[in-house]
Amino acid sequence: MDQPLPYDIPAERAVLGCCLMDREVILGVRQLVASSDFYLEKHAHIYEACLSCFEQKIPPDVFTVSSTLKDRGLLDAIGGITFLGELMQEQVTYVHAPHYARTVARMARQRRLVEHLGSLMASAYTNDPDKVLEEAEHRLDLERMTGALSDDWQDQVADGADIWQKEYTPRPFIVDGILPAGITLLHGLPKTNKSWLCKGLCYAVAQGGKALGHLQADRGEALYLNLEMDEELLNERLKVMFPEGPPPRGVKFFCDWPTIDNGFFSRLENYVTARPYTKLVIVDTLVRVFPLETKDGYRADARLIEPFTKFNANRGLSILLVHHSRKLSGGNDPILGASGSTGITGSVDSILELVKDPEEPKGKLMRVGRRIRDNAPLPLKWDSLLGQWCVSEQPARMTPERMAVLDLLEEHGPLSPKKVSALLERPAASVRRLLNEMHAARLVSNMNGIYALNEESLMA
Repeated sequence: MDQPLPYDIPAERAVLGCCLMDREVILGVRQLVASSDFYLEKHAHIYEACLSCFEQKIPPDVFTVSSTLKDRGLLDAIGGITFLGELMQEQVTYVHAPHYARTVARMARQRRLVEHLGSLMASAYTNDPDKVLEEAEHRLDLERMTGALSDDWQDQVADGADIWQKEYTPRPFIVDGILPAGITLLHGLPKTNKSWLCKGLCYAVAQGGKALGHLQADRGEALYLNLEMDEELLNERLKVMFPEGPPPRGVKFFCDWPTIDNGFFSRLENYVTARPYTKLVIVDTLVRVFPLETKDGYRADARLIEPFTKFNANRGLSILLVHHSRKLSGGNDPILGASGSTGITGSVDSILELVKDPEEPKGKLMRVGRRIRDNAPLPLKWDSLLGQWCVSEQPARMTPERMAVLDLLEEHGPLSPKKVSALLERPAASVRRLLNEMHAARLVSNMNGIYALNEESLMA
């Protein structure tokens, strides 16, 4: 029983209506659909007129398209300007134009396939089978090429106004202030107790407790790729951290793991699928999972980090990559202090640098990142009895109001509360209260009622 050829008239009208409503639509749909893809001839004429206007850098609308069609003697054939007005009234939105265009293109491909198969069936009755098969392969190859030539970039581009209107759920911090969801690089010089820090982070997440004694951790499981020590040394360190008994469950250790080029991510995918409550993954150290043959340079380093970012897309894990600092790193710039090129530091979301005092049991954790708003270093103290780093004092919280005051003092020098109030255009009472809080947090100094930057605190 004969069936009609496939087509979708509403989709064709929608494409044309979108082209007439918004001139930017044609930029995308022309990559997805050709005039020959339209089932109705008048629709093809209108689409060709839209393309013609676009190529002449004329915005396609009812008037410019009708003028083009009139010049070609086709305006009456398509139904006149009245029909173009009807297309403008279609209940469609230009945002969905790529979807309508793909529908039209898909129907056109179906029609071509039906026609090809019908022709081949007729040919099979009278021609040599090998020639028929050869012709079939040739036609199918051409059809595949036609589909492959469509560069569907429209789904990848977005107007800033459309992006602004979207609502995204903020990415969580797995550990407040230092470990957001994403890829974080932790680096430090050898023997700065980086692995002790990492184990402490893992157990803070496993318990939903306080990392470094102060920072709230989001409870979940942690995976620690412990690639720089064997199980015997790991056993020794866990007994230092938990002298009274076994540690809480929820931290899984591996002392061996495939390299990036030999199954790293396939195993990790299997693991997080089997352990869906995993929130933190630590790779200690990054160099242990590099391919055996690794090239130097920015581009090569960036490509080593790229698979981590792709793997974590839409997963929401915090993946901490442990690395080494340059020998001359002084802990002043966590970005430039990491070993290797900036291809590594430029490709991760956040960077932490652990700096240990060579003489005293103290140090600091430098932090910078796309979602780390407070870049103030965290002062740390080292507890050798329990093998853990702790924040030595609660860092001052940098609010927009505090930043505004600091900017004023940096620009104008020491100021009275009255002058700060006038410059900020804020009530005097609230400014005095704000300055008192900042003085208590050691962000500013108070010299007989005149406030100035506390240089020592800001540079600590």
